Amino acid sequence: MKNILILTDFSSTARNAALYALKMFDNDSDVVFKLLNAYDLEFSGSPYVMQVKEEMAYESKKGLKQELKVLNQSFPSADIEVLSTFGTLIDVIHDYIAKHHPHLIVLGCRGESALENFLLGSNAYEVIKNIKAPILVIPKSAEFKKPKKIVFATDLKDIKNKDVTTPIRDLLERFGSELVFVNVLDDEYVNRLDAENRITTHFPNTDLTFNFIEGDDVSKTIFKFMHENDAEIVAMVRRDVSFFDRIFHPSLTKKMVLQPEYPMLVLHDDLE
Repeated sequence: MKNILILTDFSSTARNAALYALKMFDNDSDVVFKLLNAYDLEFSGSPYVMQVKEEMAYESKKGLKQELKVLNQSFPSADIEVLSTFGTLIDVIHDYIAKHHPHLIVLGCRGESALENFLLGSNAYEVIKNIKAPILVIPKSAEFKKPKKIVFATDLKDIKNKDVTTPIRDLLERFGSELVFVNVLDDEYVNRLDAENRITTHFPNTDLTFNFIEGDDVSKTIFKFMHENDAEIVAMVRRDVSFFDRIFHPSLTKKMVLQPEYPMLVLHDDLE
């Protein structure tokens, strides 16, 4: 069974991400969805901590029940289980991964204004930064479309762990998508032919194309490429040290998360 973990804070953004994931894996009897809400106390010195914790637990379970009802109306045959867990979001996810090894983690991302980015957009980036697992980030207004083309933004460095690319290979097989690699050129020399050959080994029996483009703003250049090539999803590998972080402060990954335009599949070269 594929285990898809969907994070929710009961916002419309989170609901849209859940609906996107359910649509992506619709009619797949081999998938179980876990809808997770994590709640935590910002203070611990109050004598009313236990009372507040109980109230938060009640509200979490109530919210999950309501979300489940809404999701089941659109996808009555989907296997959805709800999880209400006390703790920080990052700690709760770490614990879930250790016990259940999800195939994919799905969450929504706000970010239509600078204020929203600052106040509301940070959770997505914190998850990407701290959780070493495949993560699908869904912009608040994104609607699922069968991905005819997936763009893989790459620094052309080799992927150490072959399991890292499993989510992309699954999407390619599921939807018959075309995989397009794109590299935004910088000053660092890379043997392109060797890099292409290394990357190709991770995608046997798959037609791949490689594109080398120029642009001062890497994220804008990639989004422009996606728009011009009618791509639906952008994928990238999040490394501890990468060309993304060297070019941008904040990194390209963070910049793209906080200014979402396309669903983004973030992979980690070092899985938990």
